[in-house]
Amino acid sequence: MNKNKKFLIWALVIIVLLIAAYFALFSNNTKTYDETHTGAISVTKGETFKISLKSNPSTGFQWTANYDLTIFELVNTSYKADEPQLMGSGGTDTFEFKVIGSNTNTNIKFSYARPWESVPPIDEKSFEINIK
Repeated sequence: MNKNKKFLIWALVIIVLLIAAYFALFSNNTKTYDETHTGAISVTKGETFKISLKSNPSTGFQWTANYDLTIFELVNTSYKADEPQLMGSGGTDTFEFKVIGSNTNTNIKFSYARPWESVPPIDEKSFEINIK
């Protein structure tokens, strides 16, 4: 019986180590920056990163990203409502970019406006990006 307990303990240890190794190797390490971020965002070619901005789509306003298409690829955009989800409450827009250029400094600029109106945006954000 003592041998069986030792075997079971070692088997559990090995299983836990394998699970930990799996998550260490395959977990999503994409960094997310929000509107409070200051300073440059440093990235390398092939890396992905996210920028999250507060928004309220029920007002008709939306964020639009302006960036160099030869340097970045927009991989995904998503919206997550604040909790609790109440009518008219806001949330967060998230833009995921992949770096396809290298060795340059650039900006990604965001405008918060109603796309059908021809007036200046009510908010703008700019993020400095340094690519190595």
